[in-house]
Amino acid sequence: MDLIAADIGNSGIALAVFINNKLQRAERRDAADPQGLVELIRSLREMCGPQPLGARTVPVVASSVNPPVLENLSQAVEEVLDQNILLIGRDVPLTMRLAIENPETVGTDRLLTASAAYDVIEDAVVVADFGTATTIDCVDHYGIFLGGAILPGLDVAALSLNEHTVGLPRIKPEIPAGAYGTNTKAAIQHGIYYGAIGALRGIVEQYATQLGRWPQVVLTGGYSKLIKEKCDFVDSWVPNLCLDGIFLAYRKWRQSREAEMQTELQQLEQQLDKSEKE
Repeated sequence: MDLIAADIGNSGIALAVFINNKLQRAERRDAADPQGLVELIRSLREMCGPQPLGARTVPVVASSVNPPVLENLSQAVEEVLDQNILLIGRDVPLTMRLAIENPETVGTDRLLTASAAYDVIEDAVVVADFGTATTIDCVDHYGIFLGGAILPGLDVAALSLNEHTVGLPRIKPEIPAGAYGTNTKAAIQHGIYYGAIGALRGIVEQYATQLGRWPQVVLTGGYSKLIKEKCDFVDSWVPNLCLDGIFLAYRKWRQSREAEMQTELQQLEQQLDKSEKE
């Protein structure tokens, strides 16, 4: 199965193409670059080539927490491919069981990453997504999404210190050198970087206490590559976990629809056989 997946976040968009059920290419684009978006969609579609049974389209499936950017993507897909987007949660359902309040308010990106991680691990798992915001979510060994924590992302924290203090400079989050900062910039680097790691460890410990054992920990998101370098308690790093989750959610939905159609066809055949005998 071929599919184009789009993960629309707060500050950007990640696009990927799956060919024969495997991720072949993934790229990130600035949401403010509509022409670059059009060119990337065209390039990803060309990678898919001819489709089985003469199908003209390749599904474009999106998860979005940013409605204006979703609208931009929808327009680009319509312009390039002359088709509509399938949206996770609206057109493609999520089947993960939830043990939370107001489930309609939870971002589909959080549920997709949690579901994708559990589908592989099949046991209790914590998914930490380090993006514009940092989310740390927990799934128990039954595959039930229990909820999580939301923190400022590394860049948001750096920006906040610069904008809400007098004299603290704007820094770019990086892996700091040494055990402590020997100047103001370095001290901010240490605080933001090791603060994020400390928050992750502390939150996972809280989850482990409730679960009765230490869960597997999976990192994803734009800043996860930095975080994983100093996290000896992390089990896996999957930078494109949300895109994988989009693909898996669509495949489950498609297989479910095909099974329903097959059942309906069998029922129809049985009715026709019964009518002929009568």
